[in-house]
Amino acid sequence: MIKRILSILSLALFILASFAILYSIVFPFKAGDPLQGIGYILVIVTSPVGLLAAASALSRRNKIALMAFIGHSTLLLLLFLYMTVGYLIFGV
Repeated sequence: MIKRILSILSLALFILASFAILYSIVFPFKAGDPLQGIGYILVIVTSPVGLLAAASALSRRNKIALMAFIGHSTLLLLLFLYMTVGYLIFGV
């Protein structure tokens, strides 16, 4: 029961962070807006928590935890690439 709750919590955190990132890309905030970096802050804050929750709920039959684990890992990888490669090469 607790593993199911942890996996659903982890998936909900992944969906929240993903929607915040997509919203900030589709509808960009103006410069100086307080909500300008909310998507990236959510990834930095929720992804480690989501990874821990998904890792503790992983089992062979728990597909929700696996999806959440892969999703949070992907978000962290994309954030790392955006902050390093995008800044160094493209000057974003």
